[in-house]
Amino acid sequence: MYERELVANVVETLSALVGDDIVGEVEIAVGPGVDVASAAAEWFGLTLGTALEDVHVTWERAVDLLRCDDCGHQFEGSALENMCPYCGADGVIIAAASPISLGNWILTRSEGSVSSAEAGGRSPARASR
Repeated sequence: MYERELVANVVETLSALVGDDIVGEVEIAVGPGVDVASAAAEWFGLTLGTALEDVHVTWERAVDLLRCDDCGHQFEGSALENMCPYCGADGVIIAAASPISLGNWILTRSEGSVSSAEAGGRSPARASR
């Protein structure tokens, strides 16, 4: 499964970044062609029995950046939804969304204090389709 490999890379990356800290929440963005429900199910299966098992995950949809062939405006969309919102012409993808990327996460320390961190635009290794 495509989603399993993608999510496994996120789990591995997050685990390496946080070490022994306890993660309370994490944001994960998935791009076009990645099924959010399947990715969430893979997260559950891959983290069951691990330190990430109880993490609250917020799933977001990442989109491509397109440029209109006619008017030159840039806009967000996908290869399937590429109509320019300014003039109605077709756009071309100039920056494709990553299949999956790790966003912000919140660490919960044993004393109850909380700190937040950001992946800094890191994308886990991409799975090949």
